[in-house]
Amino acid sequence: MKGDRFRLVHRYAGREYLLSLLVAFAFFFFIFFVNQILLIAQKILVKNVSLSSVVKLVMLAIPQFLLYTFPFSSLTASAMVLGEFSTTGEILALRSSGISLRHLFAPICVLALMLSGITLFTADVLLPISSREYKKMYVQMMRDLPTIELSSYAANTIGDRVMTNGVAEGSTVNDLVLFSAGGTGNGRDEMISAPKADIRLDDPVSFIYSLTLQNPVIFSSDTQQRNKWNLAKAEEVRISLDFSNQIPSVTDTLPSQLSLKQLKTKSNEKQVVLEQDRFSQQANLMKEWNSLASMSEDERLNPSSFNSAWNEYRSATKEQPISFYYQYYRAEMQKKLALSSACFLLVFLTFPLAYMRLKHGRLVGFGIAMLSSVVYWYLLFFAQLNIFKTALNPAFLIWMPDFILFVIGMVILWRMRR
Repeated sequence: MKGDRFRLVHRYAGREYLLSLLVAFAFFFFIFFVNQILLIAQKILVKNVSLSSVVKLVMLAIPQFLLYTFPFSSLTASAMVLGEFSTTGEILALRSSGISLRHLFAPICVLALMLSGITLFTADVLLPISSREYKKMYVQMMRDLPTIELSSYAANTIGDRVMTNGVAEGSTVNDLVLFSAGGTGNGRDEMISAPKADIRLDDPVSFIYSLTLQNPVIFSSDTQQRNKWNLAKAEEVRISLDFSNQIPSVTDTLPSQLSLKQLKTKSNEKQVVLEQDRFSQQANLMKEWNSLASMSEDERLNPSSFNSAWNEYRSATKEQPISFYYQYYRAEMQKKLALSSACFLLVFLTFPLAYMRLKHGRLVGFGIAMLSSVVYWYLLFFAQLNIFKTALNPAFLIWMPDFILFVIGMVILWRMRR
């Protein structure tokens, strides 16, 4: 009978947590989803990409923000459930019946722990797969789209050059003018005009176009001395137009898009390079020490010169070489683990709500969860900014938000139980 009573409490608390989790998940998913749509719209919607392609890109981008959606949803769901139970008096009824609140917390912890596993699976498996497919589709889409769109009486910007044209017929344009918008980088301004020109895509991989001008006139002048200029004519001129810098670096694989195994391998490779740098530094320090030792025996040495050399040596011994990518790979590996664990650890921050008498408890719980989410986000952002400023293991900084909020929750819970 007693076991049945506990099972009833477990099922009821678990069901309410899952219902609140769906609501919280929909809320955070919508926020991140809209943000992702805006990012994609900024990149490709202006190029008249089909709606189906946009939908596919958005679907492939979903795992990127699920890593944050799951922890915040778990925190919010627990806060809303416990706040509601406190408002309706259900917690008071449980305690009056002699049922410990740990039977109320247990199903929340179990479900939150399962959510941590789902988050880790998303970060370690789904995210790398979806990122690869996203890159393939995005690059193919960019290759299929016209990087330069020819239309009559239009202007196109190619790096530091501006191209204007008159009537356009297919790949042929009339009355073309090509001039540098901010100088050519060699101290000269250039302008080329031609009554007729043809443009075609030479390298679809690197996005290199060729522009063939018929009977062009080429004018160039010195940016420092405007009275020096050149004027030339030709029967035909061919110019290469490089659009590669206008394609986002989506083809590069970011550490956040790698699996834990890949991140571990990459970090080990960078660790070997870092150890070599440290060995070189130690060798240089030994040479400086021998130099100082020989200087100290020289009676003609100026004391101020020796002190200056000694201070430089001491400063060098305190400096630790920092490998950017070694820190980056380790930080991303720890972030996947920390965000996954946050689904479970952050719910302890909400347990003190069960010992409070609240009005509008669900709303209060939602507000506390929002505030905690902002604090967690800020702490994680702060940690990521500082991992490159020290040779300290980035795990200490990345796990700091989880540890701080978990400890706060446990301390408040301990004080409330007293």
